[in-house]
Amino acid sequence: MTRGSLHRRALVAVAATFALLAAAGTASATVNSTSIVVDAKQRTITAMLSDNTIRGVAPLDRNPLTRQWLHDGKAEFSVDGDKAEEFTGYIKIGYLVGYPATFGGRIKLSYSTPSFGFNLTDNIPGLGFNGSLIPTVTGELEVGFGPGVKSVEVASGKISGKNGFISIVNAIATVTGVVGPATVQPYVTVVSDSGDTVTTLGPTSDV
Repeated sequence: MTRGSLHRRALVAVAATFALLAAAGTASATVNSTSIVVDAKQRTITAMLSDNTIRGVAPLDRNPLTRQWLHDGKAEFSVDGDKAEEFTGYIKIGYLVGYPATFGGRIKLSYSTPSFGFNLTDNIPGLGFNGSLIPTVTGELEVGFGPGVKSVEVASGKISGKNGFISIVNAIATVTGVVGPATVQPYVTVVSDSGDTVTTLGPTSDV
């Protein structure tokens, strides 16, 4: 593949810095969105986005077809009900990226995220966050010339206990090769080990 053909691809790249934290409460947080699901054990599982900020910035490559933004916020989960402290599952973080048109009708998705291999319990019984944030999407997809919307999952990690959150600090994302402005909407999905799933969508931002 030539350098010129690469420039004609729409490129979504996400490189993020994540801090994994566990917390007994989030009283001081500004809640942007929340959604719930009740599992087979009658536990209420909540996915939440809070303290969410997306800031469009000038692209480092100075390409007029590049859109770049920084993202701060918290991806939270909580579980209420009988034996909530025994909850285990996964949390996923991503974006919906809307675009008016692409060059070449394809989008190439790539990013890198840090990996963590430790348990954060904060000495609170039943509260913990286990696992690694790992890349979950890569490759080139046929999406047509637009307009369109693409879901980009940027990280996932195993969770356990009643509640906790991932703090997202200065996640850097770019969309290159897209004609016109891009619209970005963050999301958080919580999935129990038994398959119960809940997703919450944050506010949209034009970049």
